[in-house]
Amino acid sequence: MDCGFQCLSDKVKEDMQAAKDASLFLKKRAAIEEEYGKQMAKLAQSMSESFDKSHPRSGTYGDAWISMLKVHETIGEQRIKFSNSILEVAEDLQLLHKDTERGRKQVKDTGTRFEKALVDADANLEKLKLKYDSQNEDWERTVMQKNNDPLHVPKKGIFKNSKTPAQLSRLEEEARYKVTLADKNYRQQLQSTNASRQEYYQAHLPKILTDLKAIDDECCVALRYQLARYSYIYEEALAADGIALDNDDGLGLRSLTEKIDKDADFTLFINSYHGRNGKTSKSDSPYKDYNLVTVQTPVTNANPNPVFGVPLNTLLVRDQQEVPWILRKCAETVETYGLNVVGIYRLSGTNSQIQKLKGAFDRDCNAVNLNSEEYLSDINNITSVLKLWFRELPEPLFPSASYQQFLDAAQIEDDIKRVLGLHAVINDLPDAHYATLKYLMSHLDKIQQHQRYNKMGASNLATIFGMTLMGNEVAGAYSPTQQGSQRFNETQLQVKVVQTILENYALIFEADQ
Repeated sequence: MDCGFQCLSDKVKEDMQAAKDASLFLKKRAAIEEEYGKQMAKLAQSMSESFDKSHPRSGTYGDAWISMLKVHETIGEQRIKFSNSILEVAEDLQLLHKDTERGRKQVKDTGTRFEKALVDADANLEKLKLKYDSQNEDWERTVMQKNNDPLHVPKKGIFKNSKTPAQLSRLEEEARYKVTLADKNYRQQLQSTNASRQEYYQAHLPKILTDLKAIDDECCVALRYQLARYSYIYEEALAADGIALDNDDGLGLRSLTEKIDKDADFTLFINSYHGRNGKTSKSDSPYKDYNLVTVQTPVTNANPNPVFGVPLNTLLVRDQQEVPWILRKCAETVETYGLNVVGIYRLSGTNSQIQKLKGAFDRDCNAVNLNSEEYLSDINNITSVLKLWFRELPEPLFPSASYQQFLDAAQIEDDIKRVLGLHAVINDLPDAHYATLKYLMSHLDKIQQHQRYNKMGASNLATIFGMTLMGNEVAGAYSPTQQGSQRFNETQLQVKVVQTILENYALIFEADQ
C-alpha cells in the first residue's frame, strides 16, 4: 500500500487511545468503589456503635444485627481492596499508553526522515531535469542562429545580429558544453534517486511497517491482558462479596436472619426489665406468678436410621455402602436432569421444600424417589439438600485431623508439588471419607464438563463447596478482631484445595485404581 506507513501509524494511534480510555474508565471506577467502600464501612461502624449504646438488652436480634453490620463492614473493606486492585490496572494501562506513544513517535520520526529524503531526491531530480531542458533549448537556438535559420535570426535594424560566424561557433560550443554537463548531472541524480527509492521501498519502509505492526500488536495484547486481569479481579471481588453475604459457616445475611428468635428475645426483655420503680421480686407481687414457657412441638422420627448428622463411618458400617445413599441419589438425579442448568449448586432452593426433602430422607432414605414431579419441579431443592447434608456432618468430609495438612498442601506454589501433596493427604483419609470424596469429585467433574451450558467451572464449584466440605477449624483460635481476615484467608485456601482436586481429578483418583 502506498499509504501503508500512515495507515499503520493511525492504527497504533487508535489502539493507544483505546488503552487511554480504558485507563480513564478504571480510574473513575476505582474512585467510585473506594468511596462506596469507605462509606459502607463507616456506616456499618457508626450503626454498630449506636446500636450498642441504645440497645443493652438486644438478644438474638441484636446479635444477628451486629453480625449483619459486620458483614457490611467486611464488604466495605473488600470494596476498598477491589478499588486498589483496579487502580493498579488503570495505572498499568496508562503506562502502556505512554510506552506505545513513545514507540510510535520514534518509528514515525524515522519513517518521516526517510520519506523526506526520498521526496528531496525526487525534487532534485525534477530540478535537474528542468535545467537540462532549458540548456537544451538554448543550445538548439544557438545552432539555429549559426545556420541562419530565419526563425532564430534577429531582424535587421538597431538590434540586428552583428555576431560573426566565429562568435556564433563559440556560443554554440558553450551551449553544447552546458547541455552535456546538465545531462551528466541529471543522469547522476536519476541514478541516485533510483537507488534511494529502491533502498526506501525494499529496506526502510518494510522495517518501519514491521516496527509499527509490532508496536500495535504489543499494545493490543497488553490491553487485552489488562482487561482480562480486570475481569478476574472483578469476578474475585464479587465472589468475596458473595461469600460474605451467604456462606456455609452461618455468618451470611440469610443465616443470621434465621437465628433471630422473637420468643427468646421477648423472654429476655421481660426477665431483665426493671420498670420505673426498679425490678419487682416475686414476694412483692400479690398475684399468682406464671412463667413464660416456650412450647415446642416434639419431633418424632419413626426411622431409626437417619442420614443427616450421622458420621460417614457410621453410615458405612450401618448401611454397608461405601457411598451414602443420599449422595448417590442426589448426584444421579442432578446428572440426569441438571447438568445444563445455569448456576447448578450455586442457586439455592426454597427453604420449606428443602426441609421437607430433608425430613423425607431422614424418615426413609431408600423410599425417597427424586424422579417424582414434586422434587424435579426445582432441581435446586435437591442440590441444596445435598449441600445441607455435607454441612451437618459431625465430622466434615475433610476430617479435622487432616484439616491443617490440606491447608498446608494448598499453600505450595508449585502446581505439581501441590497436587502430589494433596494426593498424599487424600490417600490417608478413612475409607468412608475417601470413597465419598472420590464419588463427589467424580460428580462435580461431570458438572464442570458441561460448564459451557451451566456456567459452573472448577473455580465456581470450589467456591461453593470449599467451606461446605472442610468446615472452619482454624478461625476459632484467633481473637474476634483477627477472625475476619483469618477467615477470609482460610476460605481462600479451602477453595484452592477443592479446586486443585477437581482440576486434577483423574490424576489424583484414577491413578489409584
